[in-house]
Amino acid sequence: MTEAEVRKVDLDSGRITLRHGEIAHLQMPPMTMVFRAREPALLQGLKPGDRVRFRAEKVEGGYAVTAIMPLATAP
Repeated sequence: MTEAEVRKVDLDSGRITLRHGEIAHLQMPPMTMVFRAREPALLQGLKPGDRVRFRAEKVEGGYAVTAIMPLATAP
């Protein structure tokens, strides 16, 4: 799982823009990029500025978020 900040959520297209740290298993350096959600329901309740942990996989020539969860925020 990789930590990231949500920059944009597009529920209609099932895409999310994340500013993420290194994704070692994909040999991907830190950057901001758009991912497809494998299941659009994964994006429900997320909004720009949320801190999350997510898992991405290479799927059909692109990258897809396969799991995502908000990080707890300090009170």
